[in-house]
Amino acid sequence: METKQMKSHLPEVLDHIIENLKGQRLADVFRFISFVPGETYGPHHHVRIEMNYVKKGTCMIHLDKETINFHEGEIMIICSNVEHTFEAGSKGATLMQLEFLPEIFTSIDSTMKLSSTGLGQASVNLFSEQNHLIKIVNNVRIMRAIQRILDELSSKKTYFQHLVVMYYAELLILITRYMDENILPVCNNYAMKRAITFIRSHYKEDISVSIIAEEAGIGERHLRNLFVKYLDLSPLEYLNQIRINKAVELLRNTEKSVKEVCFECGFKSPQYFSRIFKQQMNVSPHKLVK
Repeated sequence: METKQMKSHLPEVLDHIIENLKGQRLADVFRFISFVPGETYGPHHHVRIEMNYVKKGTCMIHLDKETINFHEGEIMIICSNVEHTFEAGSKGATLMQLEFLPEIFTSIDSTMKLSSTGLGQASVNLFSEQNHLIKIVNNVRIMRAIQRILDELSSKKTYFQHLVVMYYAELLILITRYMDENILPVCNNYAMKRAITFIRSHYKEDISVSIIAEEAGIGERHLRNLFVKYLDLSPLEYLNQIRINKAVELLRNTEKSVKEVCFECGFKSPQYFSRIFKQQMNVSPHKLVK
């Protein structure tokens, strides 16, 4: 009797999503797995969306024309039908893995009517073969959403399906927000994409406009013109935006000091960091210290 009463109070939208997914698993892979140094897997591809959080060590994902490195605390999202090879780093790697069919996000989109807000269509483009691989750095909330999905799928406690669907919806929104804030969602310019990818992957380092332009394969003037055209920002302004976004994440979710966050995010001096932070956030970084 108690179970029936509880079920009658469960949100209908969650019941509807679960019913639509009937016969499909909420995840095909959900586990922690360790790889020995240099261990490889692939090349292979699959319809599933693959998410890996690097819990320990380093690893590489080899695609057709590029190799992306991942370090502890970073997240990779490999989209459907992208051929890739995994390679563990020199000290091995431990991953938190989650793989599921794209239909799960599609079902959430349609049932919750996220497309009316623009999120639904964004997710269709976001998790497409064209994006190949998404790298997420220093985002504790996304990591925790993945962790909660794994925990519920492993424990299978009462109503775990409902919680998993809720966490998938949270994951979809958090990833879409991250991409909106950190990378240009719609841009077909190859040089611009290379520049943005390089900045997002190397923002901790001492990089300059000339280095970014070289990595993008174009001149500095052309690079500046592209950033103004697509983002209405200079390359340096975009770099600082990325660094401040990471700084906010660290200040809110770790015990690190303002000085530690300053240098970890690629700034050379706490004074300059505080000035740029206040310009972008309208508050001192000290106000966000956990």
